[in-house]
Amino acid sequence: MERFITKHFGDVLFLTAPASVFYFDDDNFLKAVKKTIQREKITDICLVGEVSCCFIQYVLQNKSMTGLRCESEIQELFSKTDTAFSLTEKLLKKQLYEMSCQSIFGNEIGEGQLRIHALLTSKHDDFIISINWEFLERIQLAASQNGNLDNTSRVLTLYYTESMV
Repeated sequence: MERFITKHFGDVLFLTAPASVFYFDDDNFLKAVKKTIQREKITDICLVGEVSCCFIQYVLQNKSMTGLRCESEIQELFSKTDTAFSLTEKLLKKQLYEMSCQSIFGNEIGEGQLRIHALLTSKHDDFIISINWEFLERIQLAASQNGNLDNTSRVLTLYYTESMV
């Protein structure tokens, strides 16, 4: 996945997790991520979900799972009408919501110091689609209207990607 993202966006930082499922209830994880964001002066975070992710495919095809926590989270979101695209999109939106609720990121998001994005990808079809989510757009719009976004700042991006496809 990292090669695919750098092909489209150039030199960026990566933090990977199976199925792009991060556990925002882990304080040590959040502190380490926040420290990296501050040290590298990151202003944008992109959560990236790949439609061919094996964990998404296991759930869609009702195959036996490996026992990772991400699989149960995907299973909880799954409905019989889901496609790889729709299930990946639901998973990304859930992750966006969970990230925005964390006080460790919530203040920075609300103040416009940190912008959050979600990208749905298909390496096979060579496409990347931005997932718009009204909830985050409203937070980021309010921040920009309050003058908290610095348009001249250097934009570095930390891409959250799934590591096992």
